[in-house]
Amino acid sequence: MVEAKVEHEFEVGADRLWAILADFGNVDWVPGVEKVELEGEGVGMIRHITVPVFPPLHERMDAIDHERMVLDYSIPAVEYLQVKDYTARAEVFALEGERCRVIWSGKAAAEGTDDATASANVEQFYRDIMTWIGDFLQR
Repeated sequence: MVEAKVEHEFEVGADRLWAILADFGNVDWVPGVEKVELEGEGVGMIRHITVPVFPPLHERMDAIDHERMVLDYSIPAVEYLQVKDYTARAEVFALEGERCRVIWSGKAAAEGTDDATASANVEQFYRDIMTWIGDFLQR
């Protein structure tokens, strides 16, 4: 079993950051996305993401809690991370002032590699996510 977790603080209010993550069908903050197709609405919806340099992703929203600012989603397989049966959670926590902390965590099974490599791949991806969010907030 592969597990990864990354935390990052942002100089924006939690509500502003949560609005970005809670809009599951909108991934304008992710660079390189060519197309997003949505299937359904709310919990259970699937976003099909096309990025030219990677195989398509099919991400399903499994749960969302606006009060606690928690989003759970899953992906059957993420080839470029070398994992399958992937589940993830994004959580936003308000801090003093106009600041917040995001914790992104996930579990998966390694596929085509060992657990340590797959875990490192996922952890790096989470660091990339934090960079993308930061860049998006600065636009």
